[in-house]
Amino acid sequence: MTQPPSLAAVSVRTDQVVRIGPLTLRIASDVPDFPALRYFSRAGRMPDGTTPDMELWCLSHAVPGLPADTTARARNFASGYYVTDYFGPPVRMSSSGNRIVLVGDHLERLVWPYVVKYLLLRHTVTAGGLFLKSAALAVGDGAALIVGRGGAGKSVLVSGLCQNGDATFITNSHVVLADDSTVQGVASTMRMRTGPWLDQVGTASTSALNPRERLVDPCDAFPRHAGAAVPLRAVWIADFRAPSEYDVQQLTPDEAVSITEQFAFGLNVYRLEEDLLDLCGGDYRTFATQYERMRAQLHAAVTSCPTYRVRANVQLPPHRDQLLHLLSDGGTS
Repeated sequence: MTQPPSLAAVSVRTDQVVRIGPLTLRIASDVPDFPALRYFSRAGRMPDGTTPDMELWCLSHAVPGLPADTTARARNFASGYYVTDYFGPPVRMSSSGNRIVLVGDHLERLVWPYVVKYLLLRHTVTAGGLFLKSAALAVGDGAALIVGRGGAGKSVLVSGLCQNGDATFITNSHVVLADDSTVQGVASTMRMRTGPWLDQVGTASTSALNPRERLVDPCDAFPRHAGAAVPLRAVWIADFRAPSEYDVQQLTPDEAVSITEQFAFGLNVYRLEEDLLDLCGGDYRTFATQYERMRAQLHAAVTSCPTYRVRANVQLPPHRDQLLHLLSDGGTS
């Protein structure tokens, strides 16, 4: 893509187009080997010459003439307040059309924690669909969303069921749920805590922003990956408790809705309500319409398929086989 005139003088040292679910994003930076790219799987890196849907410029030096955004998020960045409870040096944000420019230090701290989530929200606001915080895998032609609080065992479930090719890996973190309730994942690397679960994957890893975590590329860990959307067949609430426990309980529709609305609804989980309001032009009634549309889609999807609370140790073959059977049976037994 031709550089906008105001950025023509930037010395681009990193330039890569990546796929984030239904979108393609050009990440350009004046920092060589820009560290944010390590959060994107090789499966999501697009070939040279790909025309992106969006552009993100991450610059260490200001460009004259670029006006700062007036959104709530841009004001927070300028004060050093990033995402939920994370603070850092001030960052200048300038957006125009399909281009976002960030100026500051260590901008890799914002690309995955904020920009990717914002773009998925923006896409689903304009094109329909729903952005979810969820892992996902598939058996046959059906997908299961895996939802839960941090440390509940989502990555462990995905790793254990996909490692030998028994299940197809979709995503470890972010899902776009289309209006027809098909699941499309975002090709990210997996943030895994150090310990036996990481050792079980048995592949190379790199450092993450959190020193207690390592990054594993699903391309290295799993033999089968789903790039296309897969029909939703079940929702699993990960709730690992003890290595020997196997307990799978079906939830009522009301229970399923309450849990997924708080732990999977991307707008809520990542505190993107200010971004949605700005995308709605600051109009609260438009905000309410969009919010209700997304909530209704989430409720319809979750109540149209069985939802289970899953406590299982997928390192144990009997537990793994029972879960694979549950999904291959359509999530009905």
